[in-house]
Amino acid sequence: MRFYKELTLRKRIVFLFSLAAFIPFICTVLLSYKTIYSISESKLEDKVLSNLRQVELTLSYVLDSLDQVSQQFVYPSSLALQLNDYLQTDDVNQKMVLKERISTELGYISYTNANMGLTVYLSENESTYFQNMFIKDSFSFDELPLLTERRGDAFYGPHLSSNRLDNQYVISLVRNVGLPNNDSVYLYLETSVGLTKSLLDINSTDNNTFYLVLNETSDIIFSELNFIFPVSSTFESAIDGEKSGLVDEYYWFQKQSDLGWSVVSLIPKSGYDKERNQWIMQMVLLAIIFGFFSLFIGWLLWKMVYKPIHHFDKEISLITKNELDVKPLPTHIPEFDELLEHLQKMKKQIAILIHEVEKKEKKRADLEIEKLMYQINPHFLMNSLDTVRWIAVLNKQDEINEIVSSLNKLLYYNLKRRGKISTVEEELDSLRQYCNLQEKRYQFTYNVRIRVPYKLLKTPIPMFILQPLVENSIYHGLGDEGRIEVVVIQVDNDLRITVCDNGAGLTVEERANILTDGNDEEGLGIGLNYVKRMLKNHYQNKASLNIESRKGEGTKVMLTLPINQ
Repeated sequence: MRFYKELTLRKRIVFLFSLAAFIPFICTVLLSYKTIYSISESKLEDKVLSNLRQVELTLSYVLDSLDQVSQQFVYPSSLALQLNDYLQTDDVNQKMVLKERISTELGYISYTNANMGLTVYLSENESTYFQNMFIKDSFSFDELPLLTERRGDAFYGPHLSSNRLDNQYVISLVRNVGLPNNDSVYLYLETSVGLTKSLLDINSTDNNTFYLVLNETSDIIFSELNFIFPVSSTFESAIDGEKSGLVDEYYWFQKQSDLGWSVVSLIPKSGYDKERNQWIMQMVLLAIIFGFFSLFIGWLLWKMVYKPIHHFDKEISLITKNELDVKPLPTHIPEFDELLEHLQKMKKQIAILIHEVEKKEKKRADLEIEKLMYQINPHFLMNSLDTVRWIAVLNKQDEINEIVSSLNKLLYYNLKRRGKISTVEEELDSLRQYCNLQEKRYQFTYNVRIRVPYKLLKTPIPMFILQPLVENSIYHGLGDEGRIEVVVIQVDNDLRITVCDNGAGLTVEERANILTDGNDEEGLGIGLNYVKRMLKNHYQNKASLNIESRKGEGTKVMLTLPINQ
């Protein structure tokens, strides 16, 4: 890692491209034979188990089909009822009629179920009542290989058909017909020869696979390798609980059904090993092809990425050296050439910005000096006013003392709180000083009453938002008997400030003009424009300013501010 951290960006890219190109070869070398063997073994086993599962499902489907079709032959089906009448009656004519009906219906059902073959009604001692095909004389229940039993029904096979005219493998069912007065009548039902043949020829596309069918006790009831695994013998390997293994040079895999019977797939060891080796060779060949392809991709990346990045590295080096006038060489790759063009434009903009920054820095230095002078002047003015106040005190000029004191406090509040948040208490104190100055200046008396709960005095609000509201009342028709009332209350989560006067009032046009243009014409007034800007800056659209007024009825200004802002 230390070696990698010490590399430059360009060398890191070279290193990563080289590593990306050779990784497939490295992986192929490091991949052990055991891993490849395991992968190929797994793929082959999945293929065999998939085929085996298909055989088991198909065989289960055949058993279910036999069971469903047999419902048409057993009590209380119409055919079984006619058979019961046939066995119970002693009338010869009636027997002949029932025999004809049963034979016809038996043939009809057999015809409509194409997957069914030989169908026989017989007695417990195997004597035949009715049949749709000729049954062999050697037929016997005891000779049939039992596959499984379900709800009293016995399933046999695969075994040779009991049809006298066929000698193919079938699967059969034997069940009691369940007649009311005769429980010794049985139904023997076989699958068709074609259906069973397609089941047993499922490996026709793979000559290396053979099948065994085992019953619940692992006895072989069907074998495609009868000379090695004979029918009626026990498949010992399945008894041990294993599901796969090697026996007599054959790999075997077992799939057990829900009813206990199972199907075993047998693959010759030589054929299995041959197919596994083919899988290994395919994987090795694929790895080699992928390795060469990765080398080709690495070479393309080297050519298409490393060279443009080298150009970018050179351009960035020129920028760090402040050489902004050198034109880059083209890479002949449209995308990278476009990026280099943007980089060239950026270099020009950097040069322009550097020049502008130099001018702004010089201007900023001049502004700092001007600002310092601006800050000095208010202090000088306040100190001078303080001197005048003390001279008035010494000369017992109380009115001059009061005016200068109010003016000095107002200037001090302005200087101290510039650009900061104030409180309701400080705003009201500043408002008192302003009203005092206006009263002395215009030489008329008016009454200012302020009502505010004690708990709201420390509520933060923007500075100088009350003065313009009172200033508006003074400048618009307040007389010697004038009255201004300032009320501060809390409504839910809002602070509501109301300024009412009993002055001359405003017309609709005057009110609209004040809300639009504000008023900053005289004295220390800062205008309603300032109030609206402060509300927008501090509260966005959550605060509101409203004016209610009629000519000759005074004016009411309402300011609503959110408290938790």
